[in-house]
Amino acid sequence: MASESILLSDLLQCLIECSQKAARIAQIFRDENDLFQLLVEEKSPVEKDKRVFRDFKTLADVLVQETIKKDVGQKFPTLTSNIQGEEQNSFQNSLGESILVELSDSEEDTVALLSQVFDGKDHIARSLASAAHSKDLACEKQYSSPCRIPADSIGIWIDPIDATAEFIQGKNEETDDLGIQHYGLQCVCVLIGAYELQSGKPILGVVNQPFYKKETESSRWESRFYWSLNYDPEFVTSDTLQNESQREEKVIVLSCTESKELQDMISTKYKIVHASGAGYKSLLVSCKKVDLYVLSQGTTHFWDTCGPHALLLTQGGGIVKFNEVLNATDVKNYKDLLDKQIKYSLKGENVPTGSFRNADGFIAYRDAEDVIELIELLHERGYKSRK
Repeated sequence: MASESILLSDLLQCLIECSQKAARIAQIFRDENDLFQLLVEEKSPVEKDKRVFRDFKTLADVLVQETIKKDVGQKFPTLTSNIQGEEQNSFQNSLGESILVELSDSEEDTVALLSQVFDGKDHIARSLASAAHSKDLACEKQYSSPCRIPADSIGIWIDPIDATAEFIQGKNEETDDLGIQHYGLQCVCVLIGAYELQSGKPILGVVNQPFYKKETESSRWESRFYWSLNYDPEFVTSDTLQNESQREEKVIVLSCTESKELQDMISTKYKIVHASGAGYKSLLVSCKKVDLYVLSQGTTHFWDTCGPHALLLTQGGGIVKFNEVLNATDVKNYKDLLDKQIKYSLKGENVPTGSFRNADGFIAYRDAEDVIELIELLHERGYKSRK
């Protein structure tokens, strides 16, 4: 029996609308400052990324992830088992009760479920349930194409709220002269990436900034989304990615935790900026605000990179493994880098989170020449892989 095929443009539209719904849920949580601290739960030792000093999950993460899984699964049932994300779908309320977050088609059921977490504060439970089940957050059709793909050949990775620490702290940071936020709510992103199961190649990406800009009159947050389709012969990006760089100097964005040795070497040729959130830093590359995002440490996972990776591939760039490229002797051009891309896969039951860690670090780029020049610099300076 032939596999069900779906229109890629329909899947794209679905994921964009899911990201808008996710952004609204995140905004509602941040609007409820008095309740927000009650909803933060430090991750259990089983879930915790041992390489991160303090790693949190919130009900917002779990609710966003389960909302996306529900909506995509309803429209494309074949995809349901291939939708995976960062969070487990359980949460513990302030009474110590463990609550499984599973969404049905009933908004009232979701209200009842969320009320258990909010200890009876029904107004916030109703606001969130309304957003999770809303049909009003649909946006105009972004792209139409006859291109189809077998539904059972696609996997999806979700990071429901990337830069969770910035989401929790809730600071509103001003941009610098490059238009970059170094920390704060603007660094928070919803990341959704679809990839081919056989090749591991990202084919569709959606990145949404729930806190892109604050409206002056209402003080309400405005979201912004970015998308790409990267499936031959369709190579298309959203208008929000059609930026022209006005910079004269080369800029690399790093995490502030990068080693002094690496930062000192890079600073001999590039301007260095620091920012929070793996998704946001990759987005800076896509939006041409920086040239490269370099991460030498294995502190990210598939859910952090799959969505942004699709954006960059469509732009002629990609995300390559840092240590692999650093140690290679055959990286001379664009095609050579295509062989070094991160490849994505599904996770099975009882498989440790570390199996989906980008253990080699990575370099996110738009232009292959920028990667080659950086690697040449590191070789000249005698930088050695720490793996």
